[in-house]
Amino acid sequence: MRDINELRAAIKSAVDAEKEQLIEIGRHIWKNPEPGYREVKTSKYLVEKLKALGLQVKENLALTGFRADIDTGKPGPTLAIMGELDSLIIPTHPEADKETGAIHACGHNSSATAIIGTAIGLLKSGVLNDMSGKIALIATPAEEGIELEYRLVLIREGKIGSIAGKPQLIREGVFDDVDLAYMTHLTSGNFGFNDHNGSIQKIVTFKGKSCHAASPQNGINAQNAVCLAQNAIAFMREKYSNSDKIRIHGIISYCGNSSNVIPDEARMEYMLRAPSIPELVALGKRFDNAVTHASLAAECTCTIDTISGYMPLFDNMKLGQVLKDTVEYLKPGAPFNFNNSFFSSCTDMGDVASIVPGVHGYCPGYSGASHSASMHITDEYSSYVTMSMLNAELCLNLLYGDAATAKEIATDRKGLLSIPEYIKLIDQFDGSITSEYKE
Repeated sequence: MRDINELRAAIKSAVDAEKEQLIEIGRHIWKNPEPGYREVKTSKYLVEKLKALGLQVKENLALTGFRADIDTGKPGPTLAIMGELDSLIIPTHPEADKETGAIHACGHNSSATAIIGTAIGLLKSGVLNDMSGKIALIATPAEEGIELEYRLVLIREGKIGSIAGKPQLIREGVFDDVDLAYMTHLTSGNFGFNDHNGSIQKIVTFKGKSCHAASPQNGINAQNAVCLAQNAIAFMREKYSNSDKIRIHGIISYCGNSSNVIPDEARMEYMLRAPSIPELVALGKRFDNAVTHASLAAECTCTIDTISGYMPLFDNMKLGQVLKDTVEYLKPGAPFNFNNSFFSSCTDMGDVASIVPGVHGYCPGYSGASHSASMHITDEYSSYVTMSMLNAELCLNLLYGDAATAKEIATDRKGLLSIPEYIKLIDQFDGSITSEYKE
């Protein structure tokens, strides 16, 4: 068995040799953004790249996701390396798609590119003979919790069971044989990893009675219910004034079509974030109470559809240490955030890390604010090439030799759920309640 430092150098050289291709892939995905469960072109493009490397690909997982395995030929753990496919929708971004408003303002084009870069690093470096186990390259759709009404339709049509891609992949059995999991996300900060909030989603529909706006007394204004509900939600925030983790935010997705008609329907989409399941349950109940009573005050009927979003993310510290060591090899002395701050944002990596030891890592590469019109990738080499190196080097560090490091981490299942337990837990959130106004 060769010295691991020789293998590390081989991976680094193999990925760097394909830097122009990787940067071109990253640019292509950036210029062709697609929101969640719509990533048809993105998926096809990446699948063709993997097939060109000689890999077999299982397609149409969670509608647009896929999986390609790299088998060392020796027994050992299965390590999932994930990349995300979906974009956001921010029409005001200067590079947003002119028709859809889609834009990769969360940098998922980089982690999608790194799927190819990881494969290149492992396949073209000749390191597999000195490793054990299997690497599952998994492209995951629909990480962003957007277009809730569209995704609710997909659920009702039986096409998906979860609004987010990784939970859906878990439902479909894609992670049944996975022992540990990792993914890298782009950041404007330092290398590292952090725990995150979990979330549930709410779609609220208010029903009133339309009439001519010049005679509003003849109708029931659904917009009034929206206004009262949003004020009730705002006052509800006082209950969480001592928490730096609870988040409540949403949009009005529909509120009539004409100013001279009293709207008889209005809709809101909300995301509720909290760091634990009990807190999410309590927050959801408080939200429902505020909204239903506001609806009754406006003399409207209200329906609240609740959908499980993301599990809270608790990173595995042993895997996090391997990530830190990997970064130190690639970028000696680089600042590293070893889970020393909590992120109020959410990721469906929390769902994967609920069933296997996992880490959601970060690699620098963009400037501006994430999820905004100011976000731009400013370091293409780091975003696409370094991230690919990081993934592939991590695979080596975990699966080197008889994969002892990965085996040790895979047995660390304290606090983790079986897949049936996980599905039962997230399904408890899903449901619909209606509060009907009666005179």
